[in-house]
Amino acid sequence: MPQLVLMRHAQAARGVPDHRRPLDGRGRRQAASQAGPVSDAVGRIDLAIVSDAARTLQTLAGLKSGGLEVGRVLEERELYVADWRGLIDLLNEHPRGEETALVLGHEPTISLAARMLASGGLSARTDFGFGFSTAMAVAGTVPAWGGVAAGDLRVERVLRPSA
Repeated sequence: MPQLVLMRHAQAARGVPDHRRPLDGRGRRQAASQAGPVSDAVGRIDLAIVSDAARTLQTLAGLKSGGLEVGRVLEERELYVADWRGLIDLLNEHPRGEETALVLGHEPTISLAARMLASGGLSARTDFGFGFSTAMAVAGTVPAWGGVAAGDLRVERVLRPSA
């Protein structure tokens, strides 16, 4: 079954226009520290769909520098402004032959998408609470790419950063 990781960007600096906000020191540590847990959960990332904001691109760079193997990367401007339905549309448009996809974006879109996609009723959805902290992720499986819908994500792990 295809594997999906939904992740919020790591902590960003303040005082810079939103789209250009870089990671701060804590954010760089968070991103690198999540590489191992993400790798343990799903192995290699075949496709990363990433918002084109500076902080999401730097989070991906931190994951890679922390040892996460990442294949194809799609920088998606749309993910910067998308709601959870837009995120699901991107999922149904892009992954095809890839086994594992990472969507790296922003709040509240990431947590709303996770809640809507999660299967298993309310208890599975509340395992990761309301809203994702910076660099938080969920990992699980979906039946197939191209038709991902509400209730399709079997959440197997909730990954909270240690940094």
